[in-house]
Amino acid sequence: MPDEILITGTSGFIGRHCAIAFARAGWKVTALDIRPAPEEVALCARVLRTDLADRRVLDDVRSGRFAAVVNQAGISSTVEQDRDLLQRVNVDAPVALAAACASSGARFVYASSHSVYGTFPRGTLIAEDAGADRCSGPLNPYAESKLRLDQEMARAPEHLNRVGLRYTNVFGSGEEQKGKMASILSQLLRQAAADVPIRLFADSLTASRDYVPVEVVARTCLALIDTPVPSGVYNLGSGAPVSFATLLEWSASFVQAPLAVQLVANPLSDRYQYWTGADLTKLRSVLPTLEHLDQDRIRRDARELFDEFRAGKP
Repeated sequence: MPDEILITGTSGFIGRHCAIAFARAGWKVTALDIRPAPEEVALCARVLRTDLADRRVLDDVRSGRFAAVVNQAGISSTVEQDRDLLQRVNVDAPVALAAACASSGARFVYASSHSVYGTFPRGTLIAEDAGADRCSGPLNPYAESKLRLDQEMARAPEHLNRVGLRYTNVFGSGEEQKGKMASILSQLLRQAAADVPIRLFADSLTASRDYVPVEVVARTCLALIDTPVPSGVYNLGSGAPVSFATLLEWSASFVQAPLAVQLVANPLSDRYQYWTGADLTKLRSVLPTLEHLDQDRIRRDARELFDEFRAGKP
């Protein structure tokens, strides 16, 4: 079995953490992105500055060089409206990469998204097989592209070992590069640490999101290479949604002072996920090492991230 892994999107938030985690675990890492590699990635990986459609990369995958490909590349903006661009980057390119994996026998692990479910009843956790009777489906072109990718993967050759991970709201160190696309948890903590007024949509105080630390995502991707699991798509989150009001309470306790909160109108109210929650039964059944997460664990990780922001780290 080859001892090298191809990880894409390594200049991004999750991809960077994956590259570091795999390198620390002893894998030879080839890190691919169209953007310059962060220093910590360049120090632990062979860097390729190109895109997924590069024929040389696809030939390398077909040759059997890699034991697996972990695809974290793609457009992650939930407000992107160019459907053709989303199709090329979020669907066509990963499909071509998966086809190369099918030729060589490499495992293919790729990033899907919890956004494919859209809206569903508050207080419930959604499973991967949820149909139109349980959830609305995608609320924006980004989510549509992720669902199309899952559908394409479901039609892939049976011999392709593939795992799609429907991430909930991933948070952690280094997320600031996502700007307005960063998790609301990270945005609130950063504002609180900077002692600036916190801006929230007026209708979102009772909204709740399912958060998962980026280190857990990276370790789960690593475990999926070491542990054979059936091909398919799996939820990856905490299964323990936290309300925005609770995030404000945490932030106030970290600051040890009342917070200034500005409530603004929500221009996306018809396309806004007011509740997310992942049912992890399927992934837990095939990956016994999957980490248990609850609100206490999310709070501890949130405190560590707040302390980073307070110390002035990026």
